[in-house]
Amino acid sequence: MDRLWLLLPLALLVTALVTFRSGPSCAYLGTDFRGYYSSAQIALKHGFSKVYDQKLQNAYQDTLPMRCPDGVQNPPLLHVSLPYLPVFVLLFLPLTAFEFKTSYLLFSILNLVILTAYLVRFCKALGVRSGSLRLLEWVVCLPVLSNLILGQMNVFLVVCFGEFILAYLRGTQTRSGWWLAGMLIKPHTLILLLPGLAVSRRWRILYGFGAGLLIVLGSSFLLAGVDGVASSVNLALRFAGPLIQTGPTMMNWRALALNLKAFLPSWAAWGTAALGMIVVTVISLRGWLHHSQESGSRFFLLILATLAATFTLSWHSHFYMLILLIPILLLLDQQNMLPSSILAAWIFGPLGLYLLVILVQQNLARNMLGLAYLGVNLILWVWAIRRHSSEPVSPTHMERV
Repeated sequence: MDRLWLLLPLALLVTALVTFRSGPSCAYLGTDFRGYYSSAQIALKHGFSKVYDQKLQNAYQDTLPMRCPDGVQNPPLLHVSLPYLPVFVLLFLPLTAFEFKTSYLLFSILNLVILTAYLVRFCKALGVRSGSLRLLEWVVCLPVLSNLILGQMNVFLVVCFGEFILAYLRGTQTRSGWWLAGMLIKPHTLILLLPGLAVSRRWRILYGFGAGLLIVLGSSFLLAGVDGVASSVNLALRFAGPLIQTGPTMMNWRALALNLKAFLPSWAAWGTAALGMIVVTVISLRGWLHHSQESGSRFFLLILATLAATFTLSWHSHFYMLILLIPILLLLDQQNMLPSSILAAWIFGPLGLYLLVILVQQNLARNMLGLAYLGVNLILWVWAIRRHSSEPVSPTHMERV
């Protein structure tokens, strides 16, 4: 399994390097990074409130072609929007110290280094030795590769979420809430976790989160004013609506309904999705309702189930967000808890279906990739929920982090 696991992602990496050397494919490199870079430029020259002016964004992004290895400068195929609160734009200001392509390459390398280093730190803090080969296998995977190609910044969420977990297990609940506030850069990642903390009466965590929320909002108001914050919130809400045309390619119940509408009446497609959302929500929150303060595998299984369920429920859920699961999956894998069927589903399931559909109906391949990752999330969710209910309670705290 180890050799197959490593061989397949490496083959994907080589394929990506060849594919994105030139032509239209090269223009997709750094798609999301282009939005970060242009937002930093706009904030420095026009102020933070102008970051949400899409016409201005388009004008700046048009000046950022990707200089490909063949020497051709490919213009962007897509214009992206930035739905983040103004305070998070501060993270992107250092990007403008270099020209666009250099900045993108440095940003991608930095993301890879931070992710690898943080996985080592996470396992070490929990007293688990992370073998080099196994660590490499989890780092070189399709969700991570997609983050690097698009120039996404989800490694920031990995660190915030990992530190939330470590602070929680150490018993410093207010501090864990502060770390959780860092995930407000993509608040849809919290749609199940916050209610879970509430039903399990983790008030100190929610207090810390509330304090962090006030700081995030207060800083955003100072940087961009009321209009700037209102524009960012309005744009974030539009990400759940018609602004985003990639709904059928996502890994959520919404994507399932949108794809089922091609074969079923609309009411049946959305009814199926609604039923799935209700079942996943109720069962996931029930796990928190009966959750006691504990360390050990039960806690990690509950967190895994909660995140996997969140990805299926969130209205905006692309498969590269699965990078958030990697620290927990690596930890459970190092403890020999993950069955081979789970590993096979993670490695081969989505890619296998994607390649099969390409041979039959190429224009549906991206949709099927998203639905395959919906399946992976549901497999992880079912396994984690069942394993959590069968694991013995171990009410002990970490002694060190």
